Amino acid sequence: MNRVKATEMIFDLIPLLDKKFVKPFEHQFKPVLSPIQANVLSILKEKKATMTELSSEILILKQQMTPIIDKLVSQGFVQRKYDNTDRRIIKINITTSGLSTIEIFKEKIFAMLAEKIEHLDDQEVQRLINAISELQKIAGKLP
Repeated sequence: MNRVKATEMIFDLIPLLDKKFVKPFEHQFKPVLSPIQANVLSILKEKKATMTELSSEILILKQQMTPIIDKLVSQGFVQRKYDNTDRRIIKINITTSGLSTIEIFKEKIFAMLAEKIEHLDDQEVQRLINAISELQKIAGKLP
């Protein structure tokens, strides 16, 4: 019974989070980056990756990743690096321009989040912190 309730609550939470947090932030990126391009840059900020690694992390086909990377290369946000020992392996890494773009968007998103949280009182902020902390711990255990 509790598992069904938890499933229903998660199912209901997803569109709410999308409406309150994801969609407003996508509009910040839209003139410069699509949401997938922003996701790719966020991944590449942490590590270089092959097309296969990126497509598997974003859950799209490798063939769908090629035009995304092409666009990011043309914008100067990423570059392709060929492996010295096997030219079939191509690592994608973020450029300085890509890093600064992600940092600018991160600052804008933080400001938007801070503005939303300003509408909460101190007790609600603490409850939110506790709830997010618990959700992160539990979500980390899920397969």
